[in-house]
Amino acid sequence: MSQKVTAAIVQSKSVYLNLQESVDKAVHYIEKASRKGAKLIAFGETWLIGYPTWLDYCPGAALWNHPPTKEVFALLRQNSPTVPGKEIGRIAQAAKEHGVVIVMGLNERVEQGPGNGTLYNSLITIGPDGSLLNHHRKLVPTYTERVIWGPGEADGLKAVETPVGRVGGLICWEHWMPLARQVLHNTAEQIHVAVWPTVNEMHQIAGPETAVVGYSFLTLCR
Repeated sequence: MSQKVTAAIVQSKSVYLNLQESVDKAVHYIEKASRKGAKLIAFGETWLIGYPTWLDYCPGAALWNHPPTKEVFALLRQNSPTVPGKEIGRIAQAAKEHGVVIVMGLNERVEQGPGNGTLYNSLITIGPDGSLLNHHRKLVPTYTERVIWGPGEADGLKAVETPVGRVGGLICWEHWMPLARQVLHNTAEQIHVAVWPTVNEMHQIAGPETAVVGYSFLTLCR
């Protein structure tokens, strides 16, 4: 990849547990970043519609007998988009209008087919023509995350061809899975998008190390 690529990382938070307003905000930042010349725009882990940090603060043994927990989970599920779906369609339309590649983290709700009723921690890549280029679900939800999300599969574990280069990504603790990283290396990843719910010192080591080993450029976002 010899071309110069301008990448944008959206650091502004979504509108927590509000899908419609979060999509509006995403479209706004896609437009804003594209006006500044960005050709690749990345959003953090579960940007739509927020990371469930409450998992680590709810009563342990009584987690699902705690009414406020049930209420928040219901809101999370209700506001989680489907892939494909009208909300993702709006983001795809924005990608097409502005000719940009979008990498978006989301809580994904499955309504039919395999996994019906399951929520996933997902990462999608949308091309500048609005097409869904890749759909990756976090392989193994970490610790308390397993209360919320189902385990993913390896179908979307790959780098895909885009006008800005071959783009791949991993979600949070997948960066500590050597074989998952190797798959991206084997698929000739050129730009690595590392998404996290937050970024601390350890994360700032794992993301760049993944990119360095794979000889790829890094986009680190939360």
